[in-house]
Amino acid sequence: MNLVEKLMKIDRGELNKKKTKEIPSRMLSEILGEDASVTIQSLNPQEVLELTMVGLDGNGDPILEKSLETNSLLVATAMIDPQLKDAGLMEHLGVHTPAMAALKLFKGEVNKIAAEVNKMAGFDMKGDDSDKEIKN
Repeated sequence: MNLVEKLMKIDRGELNKKKTKEIPSRMLSEILGEDASVTIQSLNPQEVLELTMVGLDGNGDPILEKSLETNSLLVATAMIDPQLKDAGLMEHLGVHTPAMAALKLFKGEVNKIAAEVNKMAGFDMKGDDSDKEIKN
């Protein structure tokens, strides 16, 4: 059976199904005084690209000063537990947006969580040897 035949046996709905991942959170563990994890869901690659455009200049180059802001947007969009969009939680934290809630709760850890969001969208650049395999 060739690859096309194998792909045609896959339920199309599976290709669009959102996946979830639980990630341990050091920051939440410190806040709560016990081990804590967060749950993120996969975003489609286009959604990730649109969210990350906030951190690019006119030439499409990353603006270092906006990387934390960009990552907090990714985290706020992908996070399903805790639900950062919850109005009561945002009010309790004294913030106005889910991205601000992400920064308040996770501080620099948003970078680690955003990296997982990128991986789930297929943007895992570290350790990607596929180009080497294709060239050889």
